[in-house]
Amino acid sequence: MSAEGQVQKKDDIDIGGLAVKGVTYVIKNRPITVSTWVVGLLLAAFANGFTVDDATTESYQISLQHAEEVHKKDLVRAFQDWKKADERHYNSKGWFWACDGKCQKNLDKANMAKAEMNRVQKMKDDVIRDARREVGIWSTFGVQDVRNSFWSAWQSGKDFAARYTMMDAMFMMIGGKEETAISMIIKLVFQYMVNLTMGLMGAFCFFMYNVYTLVISYGESMTSGLAFFLLVFVAGLSTIGTYLFAIMGTVVGGGAYIVKQAAEQQRLQGAQGGGGPRRQVQYGGGTYGGGRVGGGASRAHYD
Repeated sequence: MSAEGQVQKKDDIDIGGLAVKGVTYVIKNRPITVSTWVVGLLLAAFANGFTVDDATTESYQISLQHAEEVHKKDLVRAFQDWKKADERHYNSKGWFWACDGKCQKNLDKANMAKAEMNRVQKMKDDVIRDARREVGIWSTFGVQDVRNSFWSAWQSGKDFAARYTMMDAMFMMIGGKEETAISMIIKLVFQYMVNLTMGLMGAFCFFMYNVYTLVISYGESMTSGLAFFLLVFVAGLSTIGTYLFAIMGTVVGGGAYIVKQAAEQQRLQGAQGGGGPRRQVQYGGGTYGGGRVGGGASRAHYD
């Protein structure tokens, strides 16, 4: 096949048609997977939990306010006392971390301060846990806590991708290898996709662990907690999968568009270079010693 034919073949690729065929193939051959994915997206978009009555809501909010007061007053002070005691203990150590009598007394004080801090922390956690068990994980409050945890993990995953992609860009700049700007951009885009996938999947695992702790904190039974955990798993994985699929589709579509434009440019250049008139060069007509050389005019044609 000629170069012009190859360019024409690339130019005739229907990206939209290929995408539609691919989606249709997946839907026909993976109906359960697609249905689960759709259910997960609907849950992520519209599930807000069950509304609790006004009395329970007021009691829940009062308990949270009490836990916040404990945090601001007692817990912060206990944490500061423990840090000071721990610093005194650290400064009283000798060479090679040797600990004399004074150091041991400071260690005891640091342990007592830490125990007090843990006691206050437990008191705060007990207040929150009792309040949560009044409303349940299926309530609007429980679902909102899960949503907040998800978006926090989501942001941490994106920050991971941006941070490591910046490091990759710095390594490329100081690596000493000469590359064009286009090749560097393509490599960085690909590396960002890899980092984003790793970051979001790692953040998703951390998020699911937080969901487990929330289910325990809200005091759900094993059956109810497992059902909630599985629904959250499907919704979260569907959301992250859709986001990654959209980003990858955008990158692939943009790359295909660039390839198509390059093929079109190559076709135009080929048409301009090969479509001009043929150049004709004529030799002859000169004389040597009063006569024609070669007995007449001769012509040579060149493309």
